[in-house]
Amino acid sequence: MDSKGEIKIYQTQNGQTAIDVRLENETVWLNQDQIALLFDKSKSTINEHINNVFKEGELEKEEVVRKFRITTQ
Repeated sequence: MDSKGEIKIYQTQNGQTAIDVRLENETVWLNQDQIALLFDKSKSTINEHINNVFKEGELEKEEVVRKFRITTQ
């Protein structure tokens, strides 16, 4: 982790996946691609679980989701 509290996801030379996470105000921030990599699941599966969290009221979408423009697949 660097001095900004950022953690990154990458593959090491021996083929192992390493995960780095961005920390901000004691909160861990990952995008859906990073979560999918972390749990070895598809992005659509992660999206389904996230939507269920909002439907069940566990978290409020407006409080935990940042809007980013998606420019690549």
